[in-house]
Amino acid sequence: MFTTVLHHLKSPENAGIIVRTHVAFGGRQLVVVGPEPWRFKKRAQAFSRHFEQLCEVVRLVTDDEFFAWCARQGCTPIAVEISETSQLLPDFAFPSHPALIVGNEGTGLPPEFLSRCAHTVMIPQFGPVACLNAAVSCGMAIYEFNRKRPTDRKAEGSKFHLSDTEKRPTKALAAAR
Repeated sequence: MFTTVLHHLKSPENAGIIVRTHVAFGGRQLVVVGPEPWRFKKRAQAFSRHFEQLCEVVRLVTDDEFFAWCARQGCTPIAVEISETSQLLPDFAFPSHPALIVGNEGTGLPPEFLSRCAHTVMIPQFGPVACLNAAVSCGMAIYEFNRKRPTDRKAEGSKFHLSDTEKRPTKALAAAR
């Protein structure tokens, strides 16, 4: 299992995309770290498809609260950030319960926060772009963690087949709208 962490994210569109990816890959908690709670308004929900209602959202205000929460939950904080000391994501051996952290779209994760993370990973890039979008980076890290996970899910047309128990939350969600 993995946890996804949004650290001072500012874009509702990025948050929505990350939520959808988090739920699609069976993430545990979605943690929002920052001074104001993330509110899933129309711009975020257009991208999340309201899937934030299908996962546990944990809100923590400070970095200290976040690292204490990780210790209590048995999660290993792993920053997805370009730095001179980052390990390349494809070469990284994930622990069993990672907390995958993406930071603010403009400023990234602060150095003092990075120094408290157990690991920092970066996605190799080969074209003339200095960095990737936060939602893209987070999605790639989530995929890489799950890449070798066995699946017996079959494709039906352009979607994966969901069992009846998986469909229930979606039906309850539609009824709640």
